[in-house]
Amino acid sequence: MKTIKMLISAAVAAAVIAAAGPASAADMKKADCLQCHGPLEKLTQLAPMYQTESGKVINPHKFIPHDSKDPAKFPECTTCHTPHPMPPPKGFKDKSANVEMCYSCHHNYTFQKCSACHK
Repeated sequence: MKTIKMLISAAVAAAVIAAAGPASAADMKKADCLQCHGPLEKLTQLAPMYQTESGKVINPHKFIPHDSKDPAKFPECTTCHTPHPMPPPKGFKDKSANVEMCYSCHHNYTFQKCSACHK
């Protein structure tokens, strides 16, 4: 009987999570991600964890422009990350990210401002 109650509880929890979240990964929005991974301030203050092609280690979680604190100026998470299934598989740890957006301002894959060598 205890096992049946646990299975029912797990099924109800999974249904609640599924109903509360987006219909698919393509529908993920920043607010959906931040329910578990937020708040934004926590992300922006993380220790550097992403190694660039030049070897520099950075925290790419930044407002754009960087001096902004407006949540609307923070890119959608899916700009850099592929959404994981909901709920995430046990032990899931995605280490991939696409930082191509950053290179529109940061020069030659070095994460230096263009003004560092262009006056």
